[in-house]
Amino acid sequence: MNTVSYVVEYEYAAMGLITVLVLIFCARRKYPGMSNRIYAGMLICTFFSSLTHVFAMKSLPVASSLPLWLNYVIHISYLLFYDIEAILYMMYVIALTKRNKMSKASSVFTLSLIGAETLLLVTTPFTKLIIYFNDNMEYCHGPLFYVYPVIALMLMMFGSFMFVKYRRKSETIQAASVLFFFVVTVAATVVQLLLPQQVMGNYAIALVLVMFLIIIQNPDDFTDKAADCFNDEAFFDSVEVRIDESKPFTIAAFRFDGLNYINGLFSVGERSAAPRAVAAKLMSGFGTGEVYHLGGCEFAMFTNEKRKITEKYLSDRILSIFSKPVKIHGIEANLTPKICVVRYPDFAQSAEDVRDAIEYTLRTTEKAEGSVFVASKESITAKKREMHILSTIKNCIVNKSFEMYYQPIYEPAEHGFVCSEALIRMKDPELGYVSPEEFIPLAESNGMIIEIGEIAFRKVCEFMKSGQAQALGVKYIEVNLSVLQCVQEQLSDRLMEIMAEYGIPPEEINFEITETAGLANYDALLKNMNCLISKGVTFSMDDYGTGFSTANYLITLPMDIVKIDKSILWPAMENEEAFVILKHTVEMLKSLKKRIVVEGVETREMAKLLIDMGCDYLQGYYYQKPIPADKYLEFLKENQNISEKIQKTT
Repeated sequence: MNTVSYVVEYEYAAMGLITVLVLIFCARRKYPGMSNRIYAGMLICTFFSSLTHVFAMKSLPVASSLPLWLNYVIHISYLLFYDIEAILYMMYVIALTKRNKMSKASSVFTLSLIGAETLLLVTTPFTKLIIYFNDNMEYCHGPLFYVYPVIALMLMMFGSFMFVKYRRKSETIQAASVLFFFVVTVAATVVQLLLPQQVMGNYAIALVLVMFLIIIQNPDDFTDKAADCFNDEAFFDSVEVRIDESKPFTIAAFRFDGLNYINGLFSVGERSAAPRAVAAKLMSGFGTGEVYHLGGCEFAMFTNEKRKITEKYLSDRILSIFSKPVKIHGIEANLTPKICVVRYPDFAQSAEDVRDAIEYTLRTTEKAEGSVFVASKESITAKKREMHILSTIKNCIVNKSFEMYYQPIYEPAEHGFVCSEALIRMKDPELGYVSPEEFIPLAESNGMIIEIGEIAFRKVCEFMKSGQAQALGVKYIEVNLSVLQCVQEQLSDRLMEIMAEYGIPPEEINFEITETAGLANYDALLKNMNCLISKGVTFSMDDYGTGFSTANYLITLPMDIVKIDKSILWPAMENEEAFVILKHTVEMLKSLKKRIVVEGVETREMAKLLIDMGCDYLQGYYYQKPIPADKYLEFLKENQNISEKIQKTT
């Protein structure tokens, strides 16, 4: 029989605290994440648990004047709310691990506990196992009263176990807060059971929910402060929530290619203005506060499924929103994005698939202002291939397992192969050999090209160290330098150190650079070139004719050799105007005292034409494709004496 005088003030304090938390929570910007929704449920549940407990305590003195059924409703409601708090805690901590779905065994275990507890509570008016009212209408604990707090404890323990097991995605301070909740709640429950008048359980939970609001529900974790909208983490969570709900959804993502350039015009403290202006335009234009900044120049939003927004609507709407320049710190910028549409469940099966499809589609599609690109399964496949290749690149860097192939270069004046171009190759166990045109851009965009360049140069020096190629008539090897390598301040010193380490004379190395190297940092490039040239190294301009500043760099950069790209040679074999361009290009370069290499020589006719024009070197499949070092040495041996095929071209 219960004749305890309860300290009801704890529940009043809990309700007051929860009311303040609800007001703060509602006032904050929230993204539709699972943890947000469950936290809101915890606030509501704790408030009603306190409220029903107050009713329960206040009704005890007048229980005899109330209908029996009403007494049971009041007390069972309190116990149900109290247990639901434990269930919500379990769901909340699991949501924090980004593991919103439990395994089948875990689900069966949890549902069994919840089902047993609910059954005991709703049947207690008949069974009197949990609580009951005696003949004098006095509130009493049944023989299984302590089962319900034990089950609640088991649910919280299970949630804590899941959190510890999968907490790798959670920060340490979040882990401490979650475990603190568990400890405080258990301690308060034990105190309440031992000292029934001290009903401090809900008050303890309310205090911990304050901590959750400050530490875990901190909106800064999901807000992009620069753009004043949601960030990529909030986007990822929002996608996961929608996928867990198994409801179709559509995402519109936008890439403003000019945004990074505009940001570069401002000081560091002012660079938030551009993304902030774009986010504000998107929010006002589409009438939504749920805009996400995915990073850089990319944004995303979820469309209204009820309106069935089409690609044409998106295109027209974007063109309308950005029809006028965006004003950013006094600068008027014309910004029109590329648009990517991702539909679930058309092909994406996870949040990673959605993000990969957006990133790949927006990055790889050609610039087309206002055009809409629908992401596909192929986008995800291509992105996964990229990630696979990046992993292979990293492994090859660690293991230094890149291979060097050599393409012989023919010198008509010497009637032999006096040099070659060193070309890097990468082999993947699953994909086989991956084209340099595929993995080199990935390495450049992910900051790995400098390491690859050094590994490649070391392998060339190691090959030349044996002296076998030189003994077969090779005067030098052409080695490609990436744009990023060219602008490194210590490049010249580093390259000279490697040549000295392997005992390679500088005259046996010719570095190839492209016109874009000068665009990156002309002064740094020129300084490196002059330093290396002073030691005996020579330089070639690669891919001549494919850039826009060719003439200027011919004049200002100390190039010894110019390599004419195949894009000039091939059309010249079929088109008179292209032939004139090739002819005058060769004449101009000879007048400038440049040695000329022509790439892409694939037929006898090409070779004869170029030799007649006076080109110094010929390179292409007509002579030989790129081959491994051992095959290259065999080729040189076979061709020390002029082969019949080459004699016919002369």
